[in-house]
Amino acid sequence: MDRRLEEIDPLEERYRGATPKEDEDRTVEEALLAHLDPLIEQHLITEVLRPIKTGKEAVVYCCAAHPTLERELVAAKVYRPFETRSFKRDAVYQQGRERGSRPDARVLKALGKKTRRGRLHKFSAWIAHEERTLRILHDVGADVPEPIERVGPVVLMEYLGDAEDPAPMLTNVVLEEDEAGQLYDQVLRNVDLFLKHHRVHADLSAFNLLYWNGRAVVIDFPQAVDPRYNDDAFDLLIRDLRNLNGFFEEHGVDGVDPIEHSLAIWREHVDPLR
Repeated sequence: MDRRLEEIDPLEERYRGATPKEDEDRTVEEALLAHLDPLIEQHLITEVLRPIKTGKEAVVYCCAAHPTLERELVAAKVYRPFETRSFKRDAVYQQGRERGSRPDARVLKALGKKTRRGRLHKFSAWIAHEERTLRILHDVGADVPEPIERVGPVVLMEYLGDAEDPAPMLTNVVLEEDEAGQLYDQVLRNVDLFLKHHRVHADLSAFNLLYWNGRAVVIDFPQAVDPRYNDDAFDLLIRDLRNLNGFFEEHGVDGVDPIEHSLAIWREHVDPLR
């Protein structure tokens, strides 16, 4: 496997970084909440209820949906300010994206610069990529949240959970062996469906699986890659399967061989001659 992939193991990256001071936390929180004001003005939400997931890249809020959306609750994923991102570790995931999204010449030129404008374009493209990926996969029946709208650094999507609690991460669910096996098979079907529609999640693990109504729902796609244009996509696919196996095998599930399974579905959907 490419050394770069070993250096950016997402399971290790989750726990890196210094803890900010409380006053800095409040400042960041206020800035993130300010990004939700346009959603109220555009009649997408009526109220921000509470944060439901906090990560190094974004914060997800549970919001009351505007009546026009014909649902009670929605989830608003607000990306942290682009100034806090270095993008130094994102080269593996960014590779080939301009071919898949086909930005215009001015955007391509900006993306290649290390200026503030270039970083802003890269930040915006990173968010748009997640919304576009969710839309593609939801439309073909994958188990992902339904995307509703993107407004600036906010992706508004389907809320999973009830009025009291959001759907838990799979890591926080007590599973019997039979149910764990069923969920594992379901996730593998999704991995196959993703690849069929030109996506490798590239950060897949039990941390990015929600459990709701007896099924697993895959979340967090900003790092997803297109296997047609990304030279590291096959290694990322293997890593996804190894991460899944690491969780499900602890619940008594016999996992697939990551390399053999990756080869089988890759030959079916990407390159029959691999």
